[in-house]
Amino acid sequence: MWLIDYDNIRPMSLDKEQIASIQEFRLRALLKRVYADSPFYHRLMRDRNLTPEDVAKDITKIPFTTKEDLRKSGYPYGGDFLTVPLSTIVGWHMTSGTTGKPTIGAYTAADMKLWRELVARCLLVAGVKKDDIIANIYGYGLFTGGLGLHIGAQELGAKVIPWGTGRTEALINTVIDFQATVITGTPSYELVILEKMREMGLDPTETKLRIAIPGAEAMSPDTLDRIEEGFGLKGKGGGAREIYGMTEAIGPGVAQECPEDEHKFMHIWTDHFLVEIIDPETGEHVGEGEDGELVLTTLTREGMPLLRYRTRDLTRMEESSDRLPFPKISIIKGRSDDVVFYRGVKIYPTAIAHVMHFHKEVIEYQVTISKDASLFLIKVETKTPSEELRKRLIEEIQSVVFARPQVEFASPGELPRYEGKAKRVIII
Repeated sequence: MWLIDYDNIRPMSLDKEQIASIQEFRLRALLKRVYADSPFYHRLMRDRNLTPEDVAKDITKIPFTTKEDLRKSGYPYGGDFLTVPLSTIVGWHMTSGTTGKPTIGAYTAADMKLWRELVARCLLVAGVKKDDIIANIYGYGLFTGGLGLHIGAQELGAKVIPWGTGRTEALINTVIDFQATVITGTPSYELVILEKMREMGLDPTETKLRIAIPGAEAMSPDTLDRIEEGFGLKGKGGGAREIYGMTEAIGPGVAQECPEDEHKFMHIWTDHFLVEIIDPETGEHVGEGEDGELVLTTLTREGMPLLRYRTRDLTRMEESSDRLPFPKISIIKGRSDDVVFYRGVKIYPTAIAHVMHFHKEVIEYQVTISKDASLFLIKVETKTPSEELRKRLIEEIQSVVFARPQVEFASPGELPRYEGKAKRVIII
């Protein structure tokens, strides 16, 4: 049956009508399954006198699922969110749990197969080929990035150097010796590698690297431009192309930037995820093309499917105008729970990143904001400090966050570097 039997890695032959039919078919099947097998969602529907058919007709009848729900009812193992016996679970990934219990992602063998195929799809869309050699510098372990990119690359048939993070100088030597053509990892770490290569007296553009797959943290188009230019990716027919995902959904593999997206959008795989964009304050749907919070329903996860999960990621959705039939979400603007309130305004860290990475003089930066609103300080690491640069940064930051920062300069090497997710904003 074509509704479920198609090439999951190469679904480009589908049209938009077929994708909509697949989505509806899978949503109805999912709702029946979670009503029957998920203690959490069965209670949720029963207590509201809802049937799976009621929810299929209007999904907003069922409340959002939140991170707190997962911490309360999904820990450990997957808890009341599991729709299969524990004996069929083959493993877990989880968030760091730095602010409470970690949130769990439970996987069956079928989930692992799905995950491999979705990451392979992303890599294919990004331009990765079977003969590519991939330096995978996402962290391995409980974090989904390392293993997710590893198994997806192998599913595609590419070759993987399973590096993880750390030992940056040795990593650079390995990238050169093995003639790696693709590098993955957080954009922060990819920028660290660029800086380290220059310190070693190497020209990053002379490597064989032609594609970068940054992800796992919010980034601006200027960040991606800096990675592209630093490694000379466009001159080799490639580029920096963001991958998107999260533990709660399945890991990386939810959305992918294609070469035509120009660091503005990513295609989101709506044959596997039902997408809603909501106002993060009211919970109501926003208009088409308007910014809001991404909400996902996992249509095809077997072990631990989620309905209407609030990701807290801020984006917007538009129809595709290129060769791929899947809709697009914009590059993630930031997270609704990362917003910093300062003197009555909302400061998005990614807005500051956009300004900082636009200026090539800026090597690294660190933002400090006080809870009592007495301090908004940005330390800027640069080789060429000047009053003109200070003035430009203050004015441009003020124009995007509507608050005026202090700017202090730091010497090269003075500020922290990040191998994983960057922590450039400090609240005191």
